[in-house]
Amino acid sequence: MKNIRVKSVCVFRKDGKVLLAKSFDPAKNEKYLSPVGGGIYFGERSADAAIREVQEEFGAEARKLKLLGVIENLFNFNNQEGHEIVFIYEAEFKDHSIYQKNVLQGIETNGHTFEARWYDLSTIKNSATPVYPKGIIEML
Repeated sequence: MKNIRVKSVCVFRKDGKVLLAKSFDPAKNEKYLSPVGGGIYFGERSADAAIREVQEEFGAEARKLKLLGVIENLFNFNNQEGHEIVFIYEAEFKDHSIYQKNVLQGIETNGHTFEARWYDLSTIKNSATPVYPKGIIEML
């Protein structure tokens, strides 16, 4: 039996730009963008999970979280069906020097490294590169 995954993600803004991580689906040969975040543990509040994920992935503290909305995400990744409930938070970095960096190096719990960059919101709205979960752009 397949399970529904519950996730929490954080969106950071800077001068009309948003911080998004680059990812790749090998089965579709598709590059895409998504906010940073991950799974919520049993007994953990979604806001606390978002803060923890930012800490784990960037070694940085997120604060002033504001819930933008919740998305039910049905998708296919690497030929596997997925079903997620995603809490979308907007937040700010406690360390404001992070906003001066063009690229942030991140690391997943499994050791996989990734890059997050600041993307102009108007550009990604008109870009061929999708932003997941679907519907998040409308929240921004």
